[in-house]
Amino acid sequence: MNEISHPISESTSLATREMIDQIVAVDPELLRCQTCGYIIHEDGTDHCPECGVDIDMRNICKHAIDTNHERFKLLWYTQVAELPVEDLCCTNCAYRLVGLTTNRCPECGEEFDWDNVCDAAISKSCMLFEFQWFADPLKSLAKTYWIGVTSPFRLWRTYPRSDTPRVTPLVILILVQWLVFARGWHAMALAIDPLMNKFIAVLPGLGTPRMRFTYGPRYENNDLITYALWSVGTLLTLQLFVQSKREHRVHWRQVLRVFAHSTLLASLCTALWCVLEAVLDSTLYYLPWPQDSRNNAKIIAFEYYAGLGNCMMGLALASIWVMLWIGYKKYLRIPHGWAIAAVALFVGHLAAQCVNIASSWEY
Repeated sequence: MNEISHPISESTSLATREMIDQIVAVDPELLRCQTCGYIIHEDGTDHCPECGVDIDMRNICKHAIDTNHERFKLLWYTQVAELPVEDLCCTNCAYRLVGLTTNRCPECGEEFDWDNVCDAAISKSCMLFEFQWFADPLKSLAKTYWIGVTSPFRLWRTYPRSDTPRVTPLVILILVQWLVFARGWHAMALAIDPLMNKFIAVLPGLGTPRMRFTYGPRYENNDLITYALWSVGTLLTLQLFVQSKREHRVHWRQVLRVFAHSTLLASLCTALWCVLEAVLDSTLYYLPWPQDSRNNAKIIAFEYYAGLGNCMMGLALASIWVMLWIGYKKYLRIPHGWAIAAVALFVGHLAAQCVNIASSWEY
């Protein structure tokens, strides 16, 4: 689906060729002389062939848009936003609204808003987790991860700002990322562990007991609690910027949507850490690492593993800050989102550390 913006503006100041083409696409007979009603075919003349008055295409286009605005919205939603016409239905009775010139449903008689109809159509056609979490959870989750990690700008262009975010799937998305972050290392180790040992077994002279690899889980239950405390502290801090939300007309559900997508890349960092550690271990066969004096086996200093882990945690925090910044700028339209994101990350980390210190005291 293409970028969601807005249909033809009501305050048009310039009659462009694109505007004229869109008006003709809706109905060629809409471009009429405002004096005698003669159909203007825009053939380059500067006066009406019927009554002879001067033609002002800007005023003619503006009048056509003002008097047929609902039809232009339908054109925009189907041709620009590329929403299927069968999905543009009444939100009350599901009657198809294609071809209507008013904003009242002929089936149930209820007035409708095209923005709400568009949002409902997006929910049907969009494959993001928030919209398809019940119908197709695995595919929509994979799609959300892929778009969020590889193209966050596209992610926020897909979400319309006028709709109401759904709390239940967003909370589920946060919990899924929480589990992926906490157990990502162990899940990846289940695949890498036999792969690395099979790799050294096929190399001549290297498949010795001293070269066996064992990758185990690096996170305990305390880390799950710490991550949960950080998530709660960060989200609450984002919600505390009430003044910014009022100024830019932002709802707390929209802030929840931004936060739910801000940790997509960060949740994969522990799994990526396991992969990079396996890559580091594989250099034992190709680089002149120092040997252990006791058994002459090559060893990699612990500082390399610790540095690799710190880099991954730094990447996680940096990615969350960037994702929050992009969400605030492109979706919430708040210009100082970078500062809000930085403060929220700091407060969330500080809250988690304070709780850890308090819980570790002995009496």
